[in-house]
Amino acid sequence: MVKVLCFLLLLMTVVTVLALTPQPAAAQGYPNVASLQPWTPESNYMSLAGYLRWMTFREQKVWLSMAEANRIVAEQLKER
Repeated sequence: MVKVLCFLLLLMTVVTVLALTPQPAAAQGYPNVASLQPWTPESNYMSLAGYLRWMTFREQKVWLSMAEANRIVAEQLKER
């Protein structure tokens, strides 16, 4: 009985933590960097993924992972 209660408590804790963890605001969208050239003044001398991460942080106060930024840039480039 104690093991079951401990398991349920642990499960409830994990669900609560996952529910309260902030996620990137996908509904707001991300800055479109597809028209920019990397490593130029227009991209602040950054890669497109790096520039996207920086702009997303400035606008939404959320840091994207580099993998997520690379995925978003690839999608944006494919759509243009």
